[in-house]
Amino acid sequence: MKEFNAIDLFAGGGGLSLGLKKAGFNMILAVEINKEIAKTYSANHPETKLLIEDIRKINKDKLKEILGNRKIHLIAGCPPCQGFSQLTQKYKREDSRNLLPLEMARIIIELEPEIVMMENVPGIANRGKKILERFIRILENKGYIVNWKILQVADYGVPQSRRRFVLLAGKGFGIQIPESKNKRRKTLREALKGINKTPLTLSEANGRGGPAKFNWHVIRDMGEINIKRLEAIKEGSNRLDLPQKLRPRCHKKENKGFKNFYGRMAWNNVSPTITRGCTTLSMGRFGHPSENRTISVREAAIIQTFPKNYEIDTNFIGSASITVGNAFPPKLARLLGKACISYLN
Repeated sequence: MKEFNAIDLFAGGGGLSLGLKKAGFNMILAVEINKEIAKTYSANHPETKLLIEDIRKINKDKLKEILGNRKIHLIAGCPPCQGFSQLTQKYKREDSRNLLPLEMARIIIELEPEIVMMENVPGIANRGKKILERFIRILENKGYIVNWKILQVADYGVPQSRRRFVLLAGKGFGIQIPESKNKRRKTLREALKGINKTPLTLSEANGRGGPAKFNWHVIRDMGEINIKRLEAIKEGSNRLDLPQKLRPRCHKKENKGFKNFYGRMAWNNVSPTITRGCTTLSMGRFGHPSENRTISVREAAIIQTFPKNYEIDTNFIGSASITVGNAFPPKLARLLGKACISYLN
């Protein structure tokens, strides 16, 4: 069978690479700037050459030295997208990471892969429109035919509500973004079926050998006030259920802003979007549907469609949550990867 070589830029903990590998790609190179998060990538993809560097400092000579004469069929990447996110829209300042898609374009032009895949937040199509237009123009000037679409990942078998921008481009040919074939969305109950053990708190895990020993089925230690808040919130609801005495100070007088903070998930619905705050009650609707706790790191990873045995190689719950929350769901990556391979074949 023909071998197709791929590169993963902004690789994170390896969610995109995992999906592409399952689709049939040979992941020969990955780039990740964060050393702690890169440990998870290395633990799960030891066969891939990993550069722990800032992509802005990687030049053509370095890439050629690593890649030799091997043909590159796909360059994929999820440039950091906080600058285009709806969650940061209230901050008017420019984020230097907004220009990283253009660094991705630079490497594409240097290596000339047959296919390009980029994923981002939907905001790149409006708040980041100028950067996106420049990215597309650079590709089109080199003969790529570009298609992009905003997908709801829940329609592709991922058990969470998560809208993502996906771009596919072929050099001299267009690639249709696959349509969803799922008639029914996978619920949280179905996703977490078989996770019967109560997770340990971080302090308990650290006292018994560390979180990795317990497959990161670990939650943050919660204060008494947050436990009382969860007791007052019904399944599927949010901070609006809280009596005045339990409301955070900033929400006691008015109910402006995002309502999902201090919320609970619902068993018979998809999960809300898993983010880097997925183990922090005040950062989203990450309360467990029926227990007075948040979801664990492992439960968040399962919702993101990582396998139950996917190693999370860190001792820090902040890094673990970022690794999981920022990941591209492997299940959708596999589907997109298969679409790319069908065109290569």
